Amino acid sequence: MDAAADLLKLAKEKFDELTEAEEKLFRETANGGIADYSTGDQKADDPANAGEWAPNRVLRASRIAWLCTNKQASQFVTHRGIHIKGARIDEQFDLMFAKVPLPLYFEQCKFTAEINFRYAQIVALNMSGTHTGPISADGLKVNGPVYLHNGFRAEGEVRLLGAGIGGNLDCDNGQFINKGGKALGGDGLKIGGSVFLRDGFKAEGEVRLFGATIGGSLDCGNGRFINESTEALVADGLDVRGSVFMNKGFKAEGQVRLFGATIGVNLDCMEGQFINTGGKALIADELKVSGGVYLSTGFRAEGIVSFVGATIDGYFSLRDVDSPGQMTLDLDTAKIGTLHDKKDGWPAPKHLVLHGLEYKEISHESPRDPKVRIKWLRLQQGFWPQPYEQLAKVLRESGEGAGARDVLVAKNKDKAKRSKTKLTFTEKCWYRFFGPLIGYGHKPWLAIPLAVVLILFGSVFFKKGYSHGLMTPPTESAYTEDKSGIPDPGDASRRISETHPVFNSLVYSIDVFVPLVDLHQVKYWLPNANRIYEPGQSALTPLYNGGVLLAWLWIETACGWVLMTLFLVGLTSLVRT
Repeated sequence: MDAAADLLKLAKEKFDELTEAEEKLFRETANGGIADYSTGDQKADDPANAGEWAPNRVLRASRIAWLCTNKQASQFVTHRGIHIKGARIDEQFDLMFAKVPLPLYFEQCKFTAEINFRYAQIVALNMSGTHTGPISADGLKVNGPVYLHNGFRAEGEVRLLGAGIGGNLDCDNGQFINKGGKALGGDGLKIGGSVFLRDGFKAEGEVRLFGATIGGSLDCGNGRFINESTEALVADGLDVRGSVFMNKGFKAEGQVRLFGATIGVNLDCMEGQFINTGGKALIADELKVSGGVYLSTGFRAEGIVSFVGATIDGYFSLRDVDSPGQMTLDLDTAKIGTLHDKKDGWPAPKHLVLHGLEYKEISHESPRDPKVRIKWLRLQQGFWPQPYEQLAKVLRESGEGAGARDVLVAKNKDKAKRSKTKLTFTEKCWYRFFGPLIGYGHKPWLAIPLAVVLILFGSVFFKKGYSHGLMTPPTESAYTEDKSGIPDPGDASRRISETHPVFNSLVYSIDVFVPLVDLHQVKYWLPNANRIYEPGQSALTPLYNGGVLLAWLWIETACGWVLMTLFLVGLTSLVRT
């Protein structure tokens, strides 16, 4: 039997009229061939020029739909399915709820009316290089791949809400044009393979993959997403088992959203551009990534890049960024495995948010000098203690205890300078005066140099006072009538017993300064407020007054109590902020 003749006979019984082009379709399909209407002239075969095509290149969609759905007709279609090339297809192509047990190929065709694939079931769909109007394919089930690539162009929304595709969704070098609306709608889409929106892909309008599930990767490398001042790519709740690539020439003019998305491997944005000046360029709040996030090697963002509450098990790479001063980076409450950055990737001051950020380690290729890292922390607007404590924790656990202490000291200094909360009187005393003396409890030895200076100054002061007779024993029992006694420097008529402890200015100053230590100096010698040495007028005249010397003793004693107390509680970690 001649399958082609039988199929053609069946078609003529169904339709009152068949054109030459339609008869060719039935013959070629029955013979397992391609219904090829192209001329070989690239310009003439461009679907953009389909309005000029001759009648021998025009098919009616109802004939194709009948061939797909009629049980008798489909028996004459070979395993190769229906393959049409270079035809203009008029009328609405309606396969709603149809079960099409064969693959469909429309290569470099032009559909002049809407395509309706809602809840249809198709083995495979290839529309390579084809131009269409809107495509409605909610609930579509395709066993194999779907190709909307290699010059494919849709004027109007392509809707794939809740659709299921067993293989890849390949839109490489495809154009989806619906300015001001949705260019590609894939909410709830389930893909067994990967999604390719790359290598010349262009969308003018919103691309939505809200709640979509992708068994492979989402690759948008060298794709362009244009929907200025609003969402260019929405993939909230996306679940991708592989990686997400927005790299190698990727450009979004509008907001890119990955809120609450889950990525099984990496989020690679190297050489990607996210442009939404004055707004949010990349929203990845609550994102979960099993691998790393790479905002590096030419990555560029104009607007806010937000990873609030994100969890990144691997690297978070921020280095070699293009124009980092135009980016605001928000890592509020994010959790990162390894922080991998460079200074050239840091945003401008007041454009970095680190509050609540947690990370396990800093890459050895990243800045680890505490001074540099403190500058990084100070890029934040306002003051939050947690980022300092987190950095100190990581440095301490990596064996850099000194660096950790430097960071914690900087935390306290910055609290005094940058905190938006008004300090109480007690806090002012601690953060601006007492705390710095011992590094806020983290460097108690800072009190030692000041203590040494005060002791030495007191030693000189007391020595000068003793030599001028301003230091005397506090009791009369120290004096003797014995001519062998020591002459009183301030009163030649009196002598001090040889058994009275000898005055030593350095030991005396130490005895004054160090509380609870008796070096047998202060007990036996005191400044005499009733004595004044008068050598004549000089700049040091006020220091020759016993009352001034006594006042200094009180001052040094008070300083000693304060500094030594701070030193001791600092050593025991009783006071540490």
